[in-house]
Amino acid sequence: MKVATTPIQLLEGFPVGPQPTACQHCGDTLQEGDRATVFAARPADTDQWAIHRPYCLTCSPDTIRHPTVGCTELLAQCRLGTRADLATQQIRLIVLEPELTDSSPPTNRATDPRAMPVPPR
Repeated sequence: MKVATTPIQLLEGFPVGPQPTACQHCGDTLQEGDRATVFAARPADTDQWAIHRPYCLTCSPDTIRHPTVGCTELLAQCRLGTRADLATQQIRLIVLEPELTDSSPPTNRATDPRAMPVPPR
């Protein structure tokens, strides 16, 4: 079953990674309560989204500079929160209050002369 949703609804509560997680660019630790930017992507041939790159606000990109052909990509600023699973004793960082700053459809790179094709799987 497929459900239509907005990017904001999709990202709210989405797991970012274990606590603590590091900024993709500078390596600074990101923790609960921090403001951050997350880069999420979904290949066109799947329904699975993933957050690939969290950034601290200092290193945060303003746009998706090099969109990937064949992937829908989202860039959003957010606050980080936690979700705890008491049975497994795991705590994960999650996206709270996302604000979309940029997005890229799967066909966005077709006209970009600098584009490199996605390698075959």
